[in-house]
Amino acid sequence: MRAREIHAGLHLLDRQVVRASTGRLVCKVDDLELTGDPPHVTAILAGPLALGPRIGGVPGRLMVAVAELLSPLEDPQPWRIPMHLLTELGSAVEVGGDPEEPALETWTRRNIIARIPGSGTEEVSRERPARHERHPAARLGAYLDKPVLDAEGTRVGNVADVRLRQDGPLLMEVQQAFTVAELIVVPHWHSRLFGYERGPGGRAPKLVSALIRGRFAGARLVAWDQVETFGLDGFVLNVPASRLAPLTDLYEPDPRRR
Repeated sequence: MRAREIHAGLHLLDRQVVRASTGRLVCKVDDLELTGDPPHVTAILAGPLALGPRIGGVPGRLMVAVAELLSPLEDPQPWRIPMHLLTELGSAVEVGGDPEEPALETWTRRNIIARIPGSGTEEVSRERPARHERHPAARLGAYLDKPVLDAEGTRVGNVADVRLRQDGPLLMEVQQAFTVAELIVVPHWHSRLFGYERGPGGRAPKLVSALIRGRFAGARLVAWDQVETFGLDGFVLNVPASRLAPLTDLYEPDPRRR
């Protein structure tokens, strides 16, 4: 049976996370924690300490600095929801269990909101929140927008999204992890993918489909085993650009058009 495949940016990042039992909002997916080689997704990361580095630049650094300043923890980390709690992936990301409330939100509720008359929030124990375990893992956000050079040093483009395949190791004996299968590389640094350009073919309006496919005609798929090295400067491949599959390989015939 073919493993489930999704695109991290299109199907996970910036989606709302809700509790499966109540439908109540938990957070947004601000980044993903990656572990291993090939990397697989081990957790959803949320909060300014996850979103700030992904945004980058002055706004991102300011977001992180403010969050660290306000955090009651000595070594603040992003809010982490283990991927084995994932129960459904659709218009929202549903998680089971009882994800722990972020330390910053706990501190705000206990020390600010609870003191407002009529807030309806009981003032509870003011003990310092327990220190979170540090997870020195990579983040998917570090892959996005990074330049990609082929084996001959020729620039292929920049990473616009990451294709994930659910064929990784078992997480807490519950479900298999999503593994990084391919990088989606576009030739224009400022290009943004919307989903139409990745099929199934025929679902977009004809004019939109023609414009988008024309715009991303040079987009390529980079299999993870074609990556030689990855660092702050981006990806270096072990194959020439001519060996890379075109993005159109993702298109599937739409049975309604037959």
